[in-house]
Order: sequence, then structure tokens, then C-alpha cells
Amino acid sequence: MIFAYFEIDSIMNDLIKLEEQRRIILPEIYKDFYKRCFVSIPKKLIGTDLLNNYPELNKYAFELIKGDGADNFLKEDDFVFMMHQGYIFWFFEADGNPDPLVYGYHETNMFPHKIDRLSKFIEDYI
Repeated sequence: MIFAYFEIDSIMNDLIKLEEQRRIILPEIYKDFYKRCFVSIPKKLIGTDLLNNYPELNKYAFELIKGDGADNFLKEDDFVFMMHQGYIFWFFEADGNPDPLVYGYHETNMFPHKIDRLSKFIEDYI
């Protein structure tokens, strides 16, 4: 069990570093989701890339937007936390809101669409 606690501490340190580097504030709801997905990916998310394994999701999202010829709508504090098969991604504004709105973008769309609050979005996937 000591290893598991050490691993969780390491996971959380990675998120703290990310927040410091990007100057964002991730909600606790997301941090709990991140920890859960580190242990086991929910069945509904099989085939979906999570930050846990792909730390460059914001970069990949930007490449998708650019490839579609859409104007970049992602702001500095937007946080891409999931991407499915390279053609859909989900993000929220990591500005300290404890339960931010989640937006989704699908390849060939020119703009994102609002989905729901992060808590509801995660509940639907877990």
C-alpha cells in the first residue's frame, strides 16, 4: 500500500507542476477523475486518450483545429483533458472555477459546442 500512496503523490505532483507551468487552476473534480483514470480507465472511455497518457493533448487539439481550417478558439487557460481517436476533444477553462463548463469539438466543425458542467460530464462517463 505504501507504493500506491507514493504513486498517487507522484500523480498529484505532476498535476501541480502542470498547473504551475501553464498557470492554470485545475478543479478538484478533474483531479479526482485523473486519479481514478490512472488506476483504471472507465469502459466508456476505451479508445479515448486522456492526459494521463498523453500530456500534449492541447497541442494535438490545436493541430486538429488548424487542420480543419478553423480559427483557433482555445484560450491560454483552456485545458484539453480528453481526445477520442484524434478527431474529437473535450476541454474546459481551468481558471479556478470548481465546476467549469465542458466544451467539445468534433473534426470538420468550425467551433466548439457546450456540453455540460464537468461534474455531470464525468458522472456520465463513470
